Amino acid sequence: AHTRRYFDKALLMEPELSKQALTQIAKLYEIEKHIRENLTYGYEILAYRQKYSEPIVDTFFNWLYEQRQRPEILPSNPFSKALSYALERKTELKVFLSDPAVPIDTNHLERALRVIPMGRKNHLFCWTELG
Repeated sequence: AHTRRYFDKALLMEPELSKQALTQIAKLYEIEKHIRENLTYGYEILAYRQKYSEPIVDTFFNWLYEQRQRPEILPSNPFSKALSYALERKTELKVFLSDPAVPIDTNHLERALRVIPMGRKNHLFCWTELG
């Protein structure tokens, strides 16, 4: 999800290249949607990911590497930052291909953890004499 957000931010500077990246990522999310709706066993999920997701992921990272070699994309360009972010985390981004229990993103965890800092801020002075 974070990788996707970086490419969203790059849409203004490099719309065509960013759209290509987002299209590849969207394909992976479609596959995950099919898995959530139709598959329940770990071995089925793993086989389905290896058959359908792994080729897309490999093509995506090869494409990212090719784009990073282009001299006209400056390091300050948001698209360049998105490329760097994704390529630096290649191993971590591919974990879901080898473990059926690992989801493609951590959005559900981020939503669950969001209540902690919000509660801390909202209850900061709850037990003081002035609060």
